[in-house]
Amino acid sequence: MARQALGKGLGALIKRNDARKEVPDTTEVDSDRVVLANTEDIQPSPFQPRRHFNEEQIAELADSIRERGLVQPLVVRRVDGKFELIAGERRLRAVRSLGLKEVKVVVMEASDQEVAEIALIENLQREDLTPLEEAEQYRLLQTKFGMKQEVIARHVGKSRTVVANMVRLLDLAEPVRNLLEKGDITVGHVKVLLQLKDDAQQEDAATRVARQGLTVRQTEQLVRSILNPAPKPQPQEQVLPEPYAQVCRQLSSDFGTRVNISLKGKSNGVIEIPYAGRDELVRILQMFGVDAPL
Repeated sequence: MARQALGKGLGALIKRNDARKEVPDTTEVDSDRVVLANTEDIQPSPFQPRRHFNEEQIAELADSIRERGLVQPLVVRRVDGKFELIAGERRLRAVRSLGLKEVKVVVMEASDQEVAEIALIENLQREDLTPLEEAEQYRLLQTKFGMKQEVIARHVGKSRTVVANMVRLLDLAEPVRNLLEKGDITVGHVKVLLQLKDDAQQEDAATRVARQGLTVRQTEQLVRSILNPAPKPQPQEQVLPEPYAQVCRQLSSDFGTRVNISLKGKSNGVIEIPYAGRDELVRILQMFGVDAPL
């Protein structure tokens, strides 16, 4: 089954201009014409969401380009006399690894916001982004360009809820983000862990999930146990053997206050004689023959 197209294509996002544009080496071309550009004149996009590139995949792409040439040209815009990449960083890396000095490019006009959207959509279509890279690009569109989540969702072909949940991943404690980035835990796990607002609790729980290989359902149970810990069992009231209880009753009668014996083991314990107020303490002490001023 063919995968449904995600978001808008390049043509829907980039405003084409029919005017002729001057490019490096003073060659004039139409903005949508394929031209040759020096690979050293192509700068990476500051809006590229990907931080990690699979070197093995780039090597495979380089082998394909060596055999068949670059079938799909890079997409660039002109910034400060040089080309800035809009789409095709993996292809550019592959071409450079082959030592090629020139590459086919399509020169187009695009705003910073359009470039950021295109970079995100291109990577989402290829499923190349990690969850955190995707979340960071959504946040960039929100903070730098003031785009609402509803608009972002419409542009990338996802629901607003999906976008909102992805952005929430950036609220994770740093150690938890690292576990997600390494693939030790999944997005399903961290959505549950986000219920823990305390970073230390979140990190401890995430470490347990990764170490024990817990499922999402088991993670839900773990988080519930942290948020709603079972009440500690109350110590049962000690039941004194009858001979000790009889002694307590006798002492209580003699001192006029409740006397208790607490057993601390088979042969150890404490006799407790409580008092209420200074006068009662003086009275009890006098019964022991102590007449010291208090």
